[in-house]
Amino acid sequence: MSATTAEPIRAVAKFFFEGDQKFFVKGVTYGPFKPDASGDYLGTRGQAARDLAQIRESGFNVVRVYHCPPRWFLDACAEAGVRALITLPWAKHIELLSRRSARNEITRSVSNAIKMHSGHPAIFAYLVGNEIAPQMVRWLGVRRVTEFVEHLINIGRNLDPRPLYSYATYPPTEFLLPQNVDFFCFNVYLHNQRDFERYLLRLQNLTEERPLILGEFGMDTIRHTQEEQAEMLSWHVDSVIKCGLAGTIFFSWTDEWYTGEQEITDWAFGVVTRDRQPKKALHLLREKLGQNDAVLPHRHLNQTPSVSIIVCSYNGAATLHACLESLGKIEYPKFEVILVDDGSTDNTAQIAAEFPNVRYIHQPNRGLSTARNTGAAAARGEVLAYTDADCMADVDWLYYLIGTLISGDFAGVGGPNVPPPAKTWVQACVAAAPGGPSHVLLTDTVAEHIPGCNMAFWRWAFENVGGFDPEYHAAGDDVDFCWRLQQRGGVIAFSPTAIVWHHRRFTLRAFRKQQAGYGEAESLLRFKHLIFFGPTGTAKWRGQIYGTPRFSWFINRPIIYHGIFADGFFQSIYPTPQSDVAGYLSSIEWFALTIFLFGVGIFIPSLRIVPYLMFGGTLCVALSYMVRARIEPRFDTIHARLLVMFLAFAQPLVRGWARYFTWLHFKRTPGFVIAQHEKSPAGRKFRSSRGRLAYWNEEGKDRHHLLREIFALLDHENWRYSVDTGWQEWDIQIYGKFWWSIILRTVTEYHGGGKCLTRVQLRYRYVTTTIIVNLIVLTLLMYHFLKSGHVQLIFAIPYVLFALSLFLQARRLKVRLRELVDFAAYRINMSRILRSRFRANPTGSR
Repeated sequence: MSATTAEPIRAVAKFFFEGDQKFFVKGVTYGPFKPDASGDYLGTRGQAARDLAQIRESGFNVVRVYHCPPRWFLDACAEAGVRALITLPWAKHIELLSRRSARNEITRSVSNAIKMHSGHPAIFAYLVGNEIAPQMVRWLGVRRVTEFVEHLINIGRNLDPRPLYSYATYPPTEFLLPQNVDFFCFNVYLHNQRDFERYLLRLQNLTEERPLILGEFGMDTIRHTQEEQAEMLSWHVDSVIKCGLAGTIFFSWTDEWYTGEQEITDWAFGVVTRDRQPKKALHLLREKLGQNDAVLPHRHLNQTPSVSIIVCSYNGAATLHACLESLGKIEYPKFEVILVDDGSTDNTAQIAAEFPNVRYIHQPNRGLSTARNTGAAAARGEVLAYTDADCMADVDWLYYLIGTLISGDFAGVGGPNVPPPAKTWVQACVAAAPGGPSHVLLTDTVAEHIPGCNMAFWRWAFENVGGFDPEYHAAGDDVDFCWRLQQRGGVIAFSPTAIVWHHRRFTLRAFRKQQAGYGEAESLLRFKHLIFFGPTGTAKWRGQIYGTPRFSWFINRPIIYHGIFADGFFQSIYPTPQSDVAGYLSSIEWFALTIFLFGVGIFIPSLRIVPYLMFGGTLCVALSYMVRARIEPRFDTIHARLLVMFLAFAQPLVRGWARYFTWLHFKRTPGFVIAQHEKSPAGRKFRSSRGRLAYWNEEGKDRHHLLREIFALLDHENWRYSVDTGWQEWDIQIYGKFWWSIILRTVTEYHGGGKCLTRVQLRYRYVTTTIIVNLIVLTLLMYHFLKSGHVQLIFAIPYVLFALSLFLQARRLKVRLRELVDFAAYRINMSRILRSRFRANPTGSR
């Protein structure tokens, strides 16, 4: 690197890039030393030049300094091929935010330092602060301190947009996470490797989609031996690479250290001595780090199972070429790429032909789940990895996925999906809107759900759950698969750096269609996994949803553990779960109730204020999302914020409408199915009964045999039903035409010698529409009665007839299902028992 040719470093998702190549930060702190006559803390020019040359020769590419350096030092860095990470110091130990003069002085100091070296190619990044004391942060307020740091970053970025910007925090202020940083920097000193790796994975999830580096890490060789220092720095490098960090900085280059207006002689953290003699750690680090900045150091994987990457596409030609091109650049020893064309009508086949190493499979359009299963059937790999045609995989995607998968007893693994830079302001707003695909974590390493565009499973785990359910044609297949896998005891791991770039929808119409598809998928999922859904039909996750902005400081404020008197060494932030209040206020049910009360307010003036307050609550949720949404800086305008607010308002309504529409459609058994009767054998008549049903069998056939036969009849006759997932008090819920459903329960009494008495109970259950319609009608009748003192027959009689019709429909449905159960029992040689006798009915046997 020279002073004129160095390209600026870019932060892209969890990595740094120099041009098109990854840049891994291999840093070391330098100074501060005793100040010279000019007040600089970097020693003499000659010594600095020799040190920088030795630093570069040892494999380091970044030096971190703790004061604004003179121009000559940056020139020396450029000459040596080393970049500078500059920490801008200011008086962080005082009550800095209470006095305007103190704030202005800090702002002026930061501005002057950045102006002094604006555009210099040797500058990697600025840290606009370092380790504000946790007691001071608690005193001033976390939000105020965070916003002040963000203010400093904005000032710096406006003055010099070339370098990156961040703030150096540490475990006592883990919660200090400015949202406009280009990367996150933590100073961490942990000497236990297991605890260290666990903490790094926590930080990786806290920092979400931005690079994470360690700003300081080291060991004193006065209290420890050089051998101990070398051993610890060695496993430190291994852990940093294993956990997917974008780099690390060792403290420090030399034992020479000046701070607090004095020379420090009782600490020796350097990798060289005061007279620049290498310690044992330096020789080891030179081997570990290597010389090539653009090569990400890879740890050795104990095993490298063969992987089949499966891409399913339906008319995805617009992004397919970039997807397949990215997969061809993946660095992993054994993998294949399979493209399943699910009946596309665009030029997917022509694009596939441009990639001879891609196995192309064409099938008629049967839906996403079937396409995924087709790819799995054709795959040769031990691991099945899935991504979508609108995704681009990182070059190290498989390395991180497989590295995590083989690190424990895991059945599958997933990673984050990050939107690439938007091309238009509308696309940027869609990417920032709620409702995108995201992962749900139970812990920092275990996921409850991973999105279908970035997931991998062992073949044995895939086969154990029977693959993807073909019922899901466009979405929901990944959620269903993850839940079924976990119900069978499988554990899904999460790798925060196994990244794919996933295009969000390009237009508002496409976004609306996507959300409607998600709503339809939620409705289908509710059939099979009712326990995982709340009363409004939205999924109830046990874990924490990532990839969306939290309602910070407004609806569900994060919880911070400071320790007693704010003296905790690890002061952790705990984001609260997604707010139930926010979910209800933005739901379609709340909106429908608001509209209803608007109508009621026309007749009851005293209620008119209520719907306005309810609608105000809905708007507050959308406003809160708008304020905290992360929009790409170049598209972050007032118009963009307002569009994000509209999308935050409309998204749950579109999704909810599709959910209810699909729910009502699939919960309705066709009328002709209910109207027909079972074909009874000659001489056999199925008896009706008002009470419970009971069946006798002496061949050991119990309730499980009867349920299997009932399922066979329900499927054959095209009934709609849900099955107990392990959390219900019934076995089957069978849906009628529109207003009613029936729940069926069974139990078997075992009387020895294969003699079984199986009892069946059928009970009515309202459908949601029945309750809503009756509440509305009864409310209007009640209002009319209170206003006029009587109820006119012209209104009452139609409702009575309607209620009578509901009763008759429920009775017909129950009688029809008794007939079905009776026929199912007959087919497996179960004899009907009359309730009054509790013994086999001779006339009912075959």
